[in-house]
Amino acid sequence: MEYFCVTDTGLVREKNQDSYLAISNAYGDFLVLVADGIGGGKAGEVASGETIKYFDDHFKGSGPFENIEDGINYIRYHISCANRHIYDLSSRYVEYAGMGTTLTGILITSHGTISINCGDSRVYGFIDDLSIHLTVDHTLVNQMLEKGQITYEESLNHPKKHYLVKAIGIFPVVTPDVHKVRNMDYYLVCSDGLHSYVSDEEIAKIVIRKDKSVEEKCIDLKDLALLKGGFDNITIVLVKR
Repeated sequence: MEYFCVTDTGLVREKNQDSYLAISNAYGDFLVLVADGIGGGKAGEVASGETIKYFDDHFKGSGPFENIEDGINYIRYHISCANRHIYDLSSRYVEYAGMGTTLTGILITSHGTISINCGDSRVYGFIDDLSIHLTVDHTLVNQMLEKGQITYEESLNHPKKHYLVKAIGIFPVVTPDVHKVRNMDYYLVCSDGLHSYVSDEEIAKIVIRKDKSVEEKCIDLKDLALLKGGFDNITIVLVKR
């Protein structure tokens, strides 16, 4: 397995509120997470950094997972704990009030792969020339789209495009999407600084190229997001099975 990670502040934001993790435990299970501090808001970098630190501290001692459900339950439990940690920090310190973060990623185990999502960062899967969304954006606009209240064309430039309906740390309890997904050739985990400005087709065109390394593809994706304006922080982790 190969992987590469890159993060960039972009060309507009003053600081990078994204954080990421790519780590293995003693049993060879591999966890990738990307956290994006909400909307450039208050202490977003604290929320994303603390969430990633929580998993960095706990995942090293995890496992072995007896089956895929064991891995799913592990992730759900620790997201609940991380959420409570961020919520408690924001309740205890006025400078952290209202902070939150997305949390998205994959857990690759010997029993299969699990997708993880809370917010509007994304996981893509690529197999042969096929690109698949492995997560669903937890946004108000996507919710409206699913209910048929707006069209896909209207969703693209909707004024509430980035309003989240789920995130880490905003409420005492959170219900993330944690599911088993099919094995893919590549997994891409990214913040919306990539997918909000670079189309799915442009992303796929770079990832499925056979003449470039994982590192080169990752950097090409980041550079394209910057070329498109770099309006947000950009974090990308690309994994090749």
